Amino acid sequence: MKRVVLLCLVLAMVFAVAVMAQQPPASRPPAAAPATATTTAAATTTAPPEEEMPSQPGHYVGVGSCINSGCHGSTEPLASTGVLQNEFYTWLNKDHHSKAYNILLSDRSARIARNMRLKKAANEEGVCLDCHTTNVPRNMIVKALDREDGVQCEMCHGPAGGWFAEHSEGGWSHEQSVSRGMIDLRAINSRGTTCAGCHLGNAKKEVDHELIASGHPILAFELDNYTESMPPHWALRYDGGRETHGVRAWAVGQVINFREGMDNLARHARGNEWPEFSEMSCFNCHHDLKDSGWRQERGWSDRAGLPAWSPQRWAVLRLILERVSPGVRNELDPLVAEISRGVSRMNNPAGVAASADRARALVSPLVARVDAARWNDSDVRELMTTITNDREVAYDVLTAEQAALALQSLSSMRTRRDPRLLKGSLTRSIDALFDELKSRDDYQPSRFSAKMAAVRAAI
Repeated sequence: MKRVVLLCLVLAMVFAVAVMAQQPPASRPPAAAPATATTTAAATTTAPPEEEMPSQPGHYVGVGSCINSGCHGSTEPLASTGVLQNEFYTWLNKDHHSKAYNILLSDRSARIARNMRLKKAANEEGVCLDCHTTNVPRNMIVKALDREDGVQCEMCHGPAGGWFAEHSEGGWSHEQSVSRGMIDLRAINSRGTTCAGCHLGNAKKEVDHELIASGHPILAFELDNYTESMPPHWALRYDGGRETHGVRAWAVGQVINFREGMDNLARHARGNEWPEFSEMSCFNCHHDLKDSGWRQERGWSDRAGLPAWSPQRWAVLRLILERVSPGVRNELDPLVAEISRGVSRMNNPAGVAASADRARALVSPLVARVDAARWNDSDVRELMTTITNDREVAYDVLTAEQAALALQSLSSMRTRRDPRLLKGSLTRSIDALFDELKSRDDYQPSRFSAKMAAVRAAI
């Protein structure tokens, strides 16, 4: 079923770093020292030989430093250390992040740059390079970065200048590397926040409505499914006896998505270009009127016809909070309704920003509480049933995507424990949800709801 999820992510939840990639040359041989540095000026930065390279926390050394066959450049997994050691070849040959720069050379990217009235080509503009490459200032590079490497190791694992020379030494700990600048991706909050930087956006980079209107795909993200579909290049799934992926990562990821989404909303509302239409349910306005009867049948929470805030980051989280923290759920429900109304009416940005700040403050402490939650098979089945019973998730296609991804993550936990389920009706019925989501333009809530009923019957 993971293959189906990956296909759907490629076809339907198109993220420009992970999909729509023009394939690079079949074999891009790793160079000992890439020729071009990833900087705004595209300058080459060199450094002393590796053994003489000084430790510089917060600085970047480039993927070329990691490809020795005794480090992360083996062509096959090895069993001699605690890591697989073939991470570079997995990234190079299978991970879409390595191809992210190539997308900027496509006709579609050229059209986006033209519509955005950018001064340079897409592969030279910071607004594109910030997510499609490791785009950092030249003075933060101690070896060499090649923008053609796309999203390379340090974009996710953190600048290696502070720990590169020591991290392979005997007695050197993961915690020491983290203290010197490595991003602790074992910690779900840290991992989710890092991923959200590009996949949801932040104050430095985001896919806003102008970029979407110019031709950029609408982003969708769910931490567990996207992580597992990279494909995985790690051996560790457990830390301190607890799984670092699966349902735990999915649930914490939902909190992080909402938290970061509220941060973005508050910033948008305080900005000079409010309203920011990427906060809204695109297909509430962009739809064929001849098939709009379900909207009238559903009704409106406010004045009929107003553009609607997209509940994609709240609809599933509220079901998690019902189990983990019902008191906070009760506080958030009216606040989220207030946010929804404010975004739709577009006439009180200061009020929207204040409400988003309050919502973020309420949900932020829940990261640790949700992270500590335990999920047994009964809990998972109950939550799956609750999701399939919730008719509200079907009315917004982006929210429906989150519901389908949630069911995928929850089902994966069950199939890992009982592989016989892989060949059962539950797997087939969840696959059918993703079939329905392949084309957002053709999405119909009634069809999705019918397929959710089939999932519910299979649970």
